[in-house]
Amino acid sequence: MERACDTLLMCIVTVLNHGLRNGGGVGDVLRKPSKNEPLFPARVVYDLLFYFIVIIIVLNLIFGVIIDTFADLRSEKQKKEEVLKTTCFICGLERDKFDNKTVSFEEHIKLEHNIWNYLYFIVLVREKNQTDYTGPESYVAHMIKNNNLDWFPRMQAMSLVVTDGDGEQNEMRMLQDKLVSTMKVVTMLTGQLNELKEQMTEQRKRRQRMGFVDVQAGASGALPPSAAGGNHQIYKS
Repeated sequence: MERACDTLLMCIVTVLNHGLRNGGGVGDVLRKPSKNEPLFPARVVYDLLFYFIVIIIVLNLIFGVIIDTFADLRSEKQKKEEVLKTTCFICGLERDKFDNKTVSFEEHIKLEHNIWNYLYFIVLVREKNQTDYTGPESYVAHMIKNNNLDWFPRMQAMSLVVTDGDGEQNEMRMLQDKLVSTMKVVTMLTGQLNELKEQMTEQRKRRQRMGFVDVQAGASGALPPSAAGGNHQIYKS
């Protein structure tokens, strides 16, 4: 360490070079002063401050930032891999959308929305002569030139469209069948109700007839014999 701090720059380089590479700080490489020297307390304070501030705090902060950065990168990579495993890269539909469907999620990303097929198509459009473009190729080339991704089938899949259409037709058929059966039940109940009305009307008429007969019989029984005979006399005369 002799002649190591002739200039300010050499002192800074020496402190950083030897101080950071030694576990105890720069005090490990400096001359050890005698306890009888007047600057001994200041040397102890300097060595301790360098050790606590630079070796413990600053280096640990740097290492912590590096470790956290790598941890964030690792977690972000894992999230991307998880998204690719559970979500279609082309349309963005998740795996659960293909549950109980005729096409599985694996078949969808391999056959319907294969990422490599889209990449090959983009390369074809870029390398192909513009005069040989078809209608769809011209449209895709224009969208790629404008950095527009609207030509991607976002949240759409042919297999789901067909399946949903079949499901809607089945639901319509089921609703029609239920409607027909309900109409039959309503018609049957209406007929039974009309029959009950007719029976009640007939019973009411019978009761009225029976009541009228009873009233006439009661009135005939209430007349005195003399009144009945007088009437006969009147008829005879």
